[in-house]
This record gives sequence, C-alpha cells and structure tokens, in this order.
Amino acid sequence: MDAFVDRTEELAALEEQFADHQAAMVVIYGRRRIGKTALITEFVRDKRALYFLATEESEEQNRAAFQKQVAAFTGDELLGQVSVDNWDVLFDRLTSDGERLVVALDEFQYLGKANPAFPSVFQRIWDTMLSKRNVMVILCGSLISLMESQVLSYSSPLYGRRTAQVRMKQIPFRFYRDFFSKEIGRRELVELYSVTGGVPKYIESFRGVDDVYRGIEKSVLNSSSYLYDEPNFLLSKEVSEVGTYFSILKAVAAGNRKSGEIAAALNVRQTGLSKYLKVLERLDVLERVVPVTEANP
Repeated sequence: MDAFVDRTEELAALEEQFADHQAAMVVIYGRRRIGKTALITEFVRDKRALYFLATEESEEQNRAAFQKQVAAFTGDELLGQVSVDNWDVLFDRLTSDGERLVVALDEFQYLGKANPAFPSVFQRIWDTMLSKRNVMVILCGSLISLMESQVLSYSSPLYGRRTAQVRMKQIPFRFYRDFFSKEIGRRELVELYSVTGGVPKYIESFRGVDDVYRGIEKSVLNSSSYLYDEPNFLLSKEVSEVGTYFSILKAVAAGNRKSGEIAAALNVRQTGLSKYLKVLERLDVLERVVPVTEANP
C-alpha cells in the first residue's frame, strides 16, 4: 500500500534493537496479510539490509536463492559461481565486514518445514557466529503455529536467543481513516471496518469503493477474489481439523457467542470445545471478551 499507517510501537521496538549496536535477534509474527513485510520494508528503508523471502521449496533451493542474494549484496563474483552446501559459509560472508547490518528472513517457518533440523542449524550459526557480530537478524513468519514451535516455544532450539519479539495485530479503528485519501464519514468507516477487521491487505481491497455492499460483492462474494476462499486458506495452513473449526465459526456467526451456546449448536460437550476456541483465539480469528464487572472471569 502507498500509505504506511500506525505501527509506531513496532517500529520503535525495531529501532531500539538496531540502535543498540549489539547482536540482536528479533522475531516478528502474526496472521497473514497483517503487514509484517510492510513493517520490515519501512524499517530497513534507510538501513544497510538484506531481505530474503523463504519459499515452500526444498532447503537446497532456498539456500541457492539465498546464496545469489548474498553474492549480489557483497559483490562477491566467485560466490555467485560456485555451489555452497551449507548455510554457515553464506552467513559468514554476509556479516564478516563489521558494518551494522540487518538480515531479514521472511517466512522463516518454511525453512524449518523443509528441514525440521534447520532451527538447530540456525541456533549453531547464531551461537558460534552471528551473536558475536554487528548484525540484527529478523525472523519473520505468518504461520503462527509453526513460528511458535520453531522459534518461540521452550522446546525450540532458538528459545532464549531472541532479544525482542513483535506480535503483529490488526490496525485499531482510530487509525482507520488514515488508509483513505478521500474524506469518509464515520458511519461508512464503521461499516468498512466491520468487514475488513483492521487487516491492511483487506482494507486495500476496499479502497476506492463507493459503497460497502458493492465492495463486499466485488471482493468477498466474487469467486475470483482471493477473499472468497480466504477462510479455508488461512485455516488449512494452520490446523488439521479444518471442518471442526469451520463448524465452530459458523455457529459463532449464527449468533452463538458463549461456549455453552456454541456447544449446544454443534451438539458436542462444552469441555471438548476449549482447545479449539483457544487455537482460534491464538490465530486472531476469534476474541474472548469478558465484562469488566465479571467477578470470576
């Protein structure tokens, strides 16, 4: 998007890590389309940085792509011509000159998915090399469950190495007007926000529409729109029992907002719903709201 809205706290956290001039490892994670890459792009705009986007290809293909970027970044013609079969050489060449450098590894979870041992490999590289150099590493990922297991959880080889973490959330409503160049009334802003939920990519789909209902018809109900299959896409990447989660979301959308009501609508035991509801909360799909007057929330 041509407008960069809010994210002042997130940028401040990144700037603080960069200004420290010590080795730093920052984890950025959050649901898809929430603006993680845009945040990194804005942060490195005036900095010496290498940005690498991992893919769902094999580890070898990702390493070869990373090698090409390192060769181009360092101007090392020889590195661009030979085949390198380990990551250590590449990170060593990239960070050996002593200048402050940001290395952003986007969609980091795909590297661990291609090779489950990669978090251990990167732990060794960090402990023996990067932690002693003038580098700020950003590990960014959009599959929350994988990022938590590979980077954030106690069982992860990288646990305890991060110096900061940024959990990306939806844009608050108070900043919503900043996305639009034309003047929009508060009622229309509320209608648009109720559909897009503060997700920057979704907001972008509704920019330029004169009527929220036409926008829904064009961007949500149209089978050729990416939003048409977005729920299935998001859930299938994160969970295995997609059908169960869809049933819960349908029950909630039908007006069943308490766990007992959801369980009754699905004809299941309430105790069996807890784990599914917690996962949906963690994925920022549902939110549990408790009244401030509740004695035992």
